[in-house]
Amino acid sequence: MFSISTVWNAWRHRKASSLVEELEGLGFHHLELSFGLPAEMVRDIGEMVREGRIKVTSLHNYCPAPVLRKGKTLSHAVLPLSNPDEEERRWAVRQTMGTISAAQEVGASAVVLHLGKVPIHPISPKLMVMAENGETGTGRYHRLKMKLWRRREAKKGLYLEQAARSLRELARKAEELGVRLGIENRYYPEEIPSLEEIGWFLEWADSPAVGYWHDLGHAAVKENIGWEHHEEYLKRYGPNLIGVHIHDVTITRDHKAPLQGELDFTRFTEYLRDDLLKVFELHANATADEIKNSLDYLSRLTGDSG
Repeated sequence: MFSISTVWNAWRHRKASSLVEELEGLGFHHLELSFGLPAEMVRDIGEMVREGRIKVTSLHNYCPAPVLRKGKTLSHAVLPLSNPDEEERRWAVRQTMGTISAAQEVGASAVVLHLGKVPIHPISPKLMVMAENGETGTGRYHRLKMKLWRRREAKKGLYLEQAARSLRELARKAEELGVRLGIENRYYPEEIPSLEEIGWFLEWADSPAVGYWHDLGHAAVKENIGWEHHEEYLKRYGPNLIGVHIHDVTITRDHKAPLQGELDFTRFTEYLRDDLLKVFELHANATADEIKNSLDYLSRLTGDSG
């Protein structure tokens, strides 16, 4: 079955009932609760689950919205599980445990995790501008890409160790509650994990609760900028796959409705097993008609429905 992330419409709803009604109108009866969703909405959606109106397949950490330290504002960069500050890392772990508990309470089987990033001066935005301008074959592009790789390699050690420490602690909680943790591949090369590092984290966690979450759009962007090969993720980690985020891409612009970008979804149907969580993760500029058309297309392609 296909799910849809509430990231598409949560920002324009104050009540869970209207949010769910709009997503049902698109043809979806399964949801992923998105990052930063207010606690009241999560609670009310949980009530709908218990009433049998809707099903929740997954939550995207942090959900509900985390308790932030003074002076912090909510963003995907807040509370990295790779934080070298041990007090801040433990706080991020505690907030993530709240997401795992919320997943169990609403009947979701998985939590999608971002593990953090290696904090170097950002180079990938320049690479992406050059990719958009068709400059990936130039010497300047190659030199810039290698500069990014060298800087990340030189600094990554501590941040990978902290992320791994967090993951092992979270795995124990996930095992206890019967929830799986999906390590998501990321958009920017500075972020954690790289293609190679996914395998390292899976081995380090050594837990049946920890697997891989594949984001089709992120992998496509990495391929489009010449960083990693898309299908290599699926070939290597297919047996560990828990779920997939589905969206379309035009070079580096992602989270479009399928059929609104350049991604050939037929390349990936062999990997979309029946037991996987398949989640449309679309940004607000996707229209209702685009989403309905893409759901129809992928339903015919895979045999699944909403």
